[in-house]
Amino acid sequence: MRPASPEDRPAIIELLRQSLGESSIPKSEALWLWKHEQNPFGPSYVLVAEEAGKLIGLRAFMQWEWLRNDKIYKAVRAVDTATHPDYQGKGIFKKLTLQQLEICRKDGVLFVFNTPNLQSRPGYLKMGWVMQGKMPLKIALLKPFAMARTRLFNKEKYAGQQDDPSPFQKWPHEVLNSLEGYVQKTEQLATVFSPQYISWRYANNPLFTYNYFTDQENFLLITRIKMHAYTKELRLVDFIKLNPRADNSYLDATLKRQVLPFCTRHQIDFISFSGQQYRANRACFKWMGLLPIRPLGPIITLKDLNMKEDFRHLLDTKNWCYSTGDLELF
Repeated sequence: MRPASPEDRPAIIELLRQSLGESSIPKSEALWLWKHEQNPFGPSYVLVAEEAGKLIGLRAFMQWEWLRNDKIYKAVRAVDTATHPDYQGKGIFKKLTLQQLEICRKDGVLFVFNTPNLQSRPGYLKMGWVMQGKMPLKIALLKPFAMARTRLFNKEKYAGQQDDPSPFQKWPHEVLNSLEGYVQKTEQLATVFSPQYISWRYANNPLFTYNYFTDQENFLLITRIKMHAYTKELRLVDFIKLNPRADNSYLDATLKRQVLPFCTRHQIDFISFSGQQYRANRACFKWMGLLPIRPLGPIITLKDLNMKEDFRHLLDTKNWCYSTGDLELF
C-alpha cells in the first residue's frame, strides 16, 4: 500500500472501470483530475494497493473545509474506492481505509463524513463510523395531482432518459465574483464558500449542469434538474445570502419571481431543498409552502479523527447547515 502518484492515473481509471463499471458516473482521467486534484480545498488523499506492479485496490478521501463561528474545520469526505475483481473479499478495502484514516489523523484532519449506500454502510460502521441519520429535506409539491396520476398510470415516464435536463447557462465572472469580499458568518457547520469553490463545484462541474438565480448583490441560489422514473425535480443545491442585511421580504418575492416561472418552463413536478439551509433562511423561502421538513435524504455517517470530546456535537443535526450540494454524489 502506498500513496498514489500522477503516473498512476491511467491505472486508477482502469481499476475503477474493472471494479465498478461506468454506472451513471463515467470514469475518465479528466473527471479524476477535476475531482481529486483541482479541488480548491486541496488534492485528495489517495492510497493504492499494488501487487507485482499491478494496482489492485484504491481508496480516496476528498479534502473539505467547514466553517462554524469563524473556526475552520478541516475534514475529508470518504468517496472513491475500488478493488480488482480478482482480489475482492481479501480485506483490501478495510486495510486501505484504516491506513488512510491514520494518515489523515496524523495530518490534523478533524473528522470524516460521507453518505454510504446500504451495501457499504455496515463496513463503515464496523470501522468506527457513526450514523447521524437521514438528511432533512424541505419539499414543495408543484404538481401533486399530476405526480399521483403519473405514479399510478405511467410509472416509467422519464425512465431511460440519459440527457442532462438542466439547461445550459453561462457563469460570467460577475456571478462568481459576487462572493469577493463576502464575509461568511455561521453558527452551524457550513462549507467554506469562495469564488474558487463555486467555480469548481458548480460552474465547471463535468458531470452535471448547474443553474443559478441571483440579483448579483444579495443572494445566489444554485440549482439543478434531476430526473426520476416518473417525476422531474428541481434540486436547490446551495443558497448563499450574500448580503446579511438584505430585506427578507424582498428576497422571498425575488426568489419566487425567478424560480417558479423556471419550474413552469421546464415542467418541474417538485422542488427539494436542504432542511438545514431552509431553517436558516426560512424567511426567504415562504413561497415553498407549508409541508414540514422530513428526514428523506441520504444517511450521513461520521468518523472522529481529532475532534475527541467535541465529536458528539457533530452527531446533532442542529449543529449543521449542510446543503444538498455538500452531500450529493459526484
